[in-house]
Amino acid sequence: MLKKKTIAAVLLLALGSSLPALAHDNKHSESAFDQMSESYLAIQTSLAGDTLEGVRENAGVITDLAEKLNGKFNNHMAGVEEKDGKACLKLMPVLASSSKELGSAKDIKAARAAFGDLSEAMVAYRNMIPGEKPNVAYCPMVKKNWLQNGKKVSNPYYGSSMLRCGSIVEEKSDGQHAEGNHGGGHH
Repeated sequence: MLKKKTIAAVLLLALGSSLPALAHDNKHSESAFDQMSESYLAIQTSLAGDTLEGVRENAGVITDLAEKLNGKFNNHMAGVEEKDGKACLKLMPVLASSSKELGSAKDIKAARAAFGDLSEAMVAYRNMIPGEKPNVAYCPMVKKNWLQNGKKVSNPYYGSSMLRCGSIVEEKSDGQHAEGNHGGGHH
C-alpha cells in the first residue's frame, strides 16, 4: 500500500511540475513563421514610418527563432508541411544572418538594405505556409518584395518619401507565388 501511495505521489509531483510548462507550450503554439512574421511586420511598420524603433529587438526575435530551427528543425514548429521541410530548413541560416545584420544596422539606410535580404527569405518562407498569412507587396523602384498586412501599400524601403509606391502582388490566401507578377509602373 505504501508503495502505491509513493508511486502516486511521485507521479503527481512529476505531473504537477510539468503543468506550467505544458500551459506555457500551449500558450505559444504558434508556428515559428507566425512568431517571425509578427516581429517582421513590426519592423516593416517601423521602416515605413521612417524609424528604427523596435527594429533591433524584433530582428533579435527572428534571429533567435531561425537559429533555434536551424539547430533542431521540426516541420510542425516551423509551420510547414513535410514536403517543404528541407527547403524551409535551408532558409533558416539566411533568416538568421539577414535578421542579425538588420538588428545591427546603424542607420535607416542600412536597415532598409538588410530588410530587403530578410524580406526575400520571409517571402519564400511565407509561400510554404498553409492558411492565413501576410500579403506580399512589391516596390518597382528597388525591385524587392516585402510582407505587410492590409491592402494599402506601406513601403518600408522609402517610408514617407514614397510610402504608397508599389503594389500588393499576392494576398493572404490566394495560394499563388509572387514571382513573375510584377511589371513596371506599380506606383
